[in-house]
Amino acid sequence: MKSLNLQRWGIPVLITILVFVLLLVTAPDIGLTWDEPAYIAAARSYMGWFEQAFTNPKEAFSEGAITNAWQVNSEHPPMDKIWSGVVWSVARNFTNDLVAHRMGNMILVAVMAGLLYILIRDAYGQIAGLVAVGALFTMPRFFFHAHLSALDVPAAVSVFIVTFAFWKTIEYKKWTWGLLLGLLWGLALATKINAVFVPVTLGLWLLIFRRELWLFVRLIIMGVTAIPMFIAAWPWLYFQTIERLTAYIGFVTDEHWEIGQYYLGQFFLPPPWHFGFVMTWAVLPLGLTILYFVGIFSTGRARQDNGLGWLLFLSALTPILAISTGKSMVYDNERLIMASFPFLAGLAGIGFGWVVSGWQKLSTSWSRPLVSRSGIVILVLLAFVPQLVTMFRLYPHYLSYYGESVGGLAGATRMGLETTYWCETYSMAFSIINEQAQPKDRIWADPWSHDVLIYYQTQGYLRDDLIILAPFQVPSILGPDAPSPLAMPMTSADWYIFQHRQSTMGYEGENNPMLKTLKKKEIVYEYSFDGVPIFTLYKK
Repeated sequence: MKSLNLQRWGIPVLITILVFVLLLVTAPDIGLTWDEPAYIAAARSYMGWFEQAFTNPKEAFSEGAITNAWQVNSEHPPMDKIWSGVVWSVARNFTNDLVAHRMGNMILVAVMAGLLYILIRDAYGQIAGLVAVGALFTMPRFFFHAHLSALDVPAAVSVFIVTFAFWKTIEYKKWTWGLLLGLLWGLALATKINAVFVPVTLGLWLLIFRRELWLFVRLIIMGVTAIPMFIAAWPWLYFQTIERLTAYIGFVTDEHWEIGQYYLGQFFLPPPWHFGFVMTWAVLPLGLTILYFVGIFSTGRARQDNGLGWLLFLSALTPILAISTGKSMVYDNERLIMASFPFLAGLAGIGFGWVVSGWQKLSTSWSRPLVSRSGIVILVLLAFVPQLVTMFRLYPHYLSYYGESVGGLAGATRMGLETTYWCETYSMAFSIINEQAQPKDRIWADPWSHDVLIYYQTQGYLRDDLIILAPFQVPSILGPDAPSPLAMPMTSADWYIFQHRQSTMGYEGENNPMLKTLKKKEIVYEYSFDGVPIFTLYKK
């Protein structure tokens, strides 16, 4: 019995530890991305407020103190930034600042890996559970995002945890389980707005599989409980609650700044309805895509798992459908459908288990155990080796990964998909600039990415005598201790850091003034993969 318990709980704990170690070891190689400085600044500000709350609670809970501390990145809820800040406040004592800020999210991802294994193992067996975890972390784009001090993967984790809790408590009729789900969903909403769709998915699943009144009542209790939990988790809403909540809802619906998308050779805002489906197909390895389709097929034909496969399928589909409506004005390739990936990985594990089970039955009838084992090994190789080879070659620039279904990065480029995004390649320029730049040289990078360079500068990766340019005067979001960019046109720069993100060119495409300026500059260094330029450093 002890050995069974050790196996039952020891394996998911071991998975959690191994995933965390893997992310931690590779984190220093993952370049800082566009959104991270804002969340880093917010985490620091919130930790300052909590410190004040412990030392001087009366002052900390005043409207002025709350406004001052929590207005940083107040356009997004705080839960993940609070968690990241707590971990950062400890981790910064034994690792560098960026890894410390990212560590909280790496812990969340590692915990989710253990839960994913449990979810699939309990219904489909150990092999399916292990393959599900392996599938998730050989999705190169997910593996990249799993490192970041950003909100997309934490949002995916929070959605997964609510769904996991719903499934694991579905047979328990006590109304208090609705309260638990409400607390979890409230925290998910306090992580990112994406979690708003969870009750829709769960409600649809209940309509298909469990049309029992008490389960629908549970969803109502969940919703009622989540609202106060959401407000309690966000001190920004303690004052001017209605005005600030209204402003937040407006921001995430109609008033968010627009981010268009280069897609199929054109610039769109918004892209066509099929964008999310095509991107999911394009950025996932072909072997895993086939496996999750097999998983969907196998669970769609029968209900022997009590509907778990359908729950995974609906949970994966919902984020993609949400952006297919064309109502959003914010697009960044696969980033906003990151919540689909854990559920697709679960379906891939189910698909693998189904194929292995069929193969074992077939080979048993032949009385050839060696054939059975060989077939399983071949299946593992087909499912995982192609993307592992590409991951090794492309490391760590996985925002340029495309699967075999579109011919890799070269094929995706011919299709008119975006080469890269989010500035993760910028650090490739620093050793050259630090060595060759003259004192007070000016550095230009994509508009709005100045805080990425300023953060690197404050952490000693980029010389502090160099000047970062911005298209207009704006203080650094990293606070008064960080240097502010200098408002000057890009033509006045001495160095040009350029990621090959076609969306940056907008509707102007090749006629964009930025490209025309860069064509007149000298190329100092260029990084390409399979013949496709990803990053170029120019100088005057």
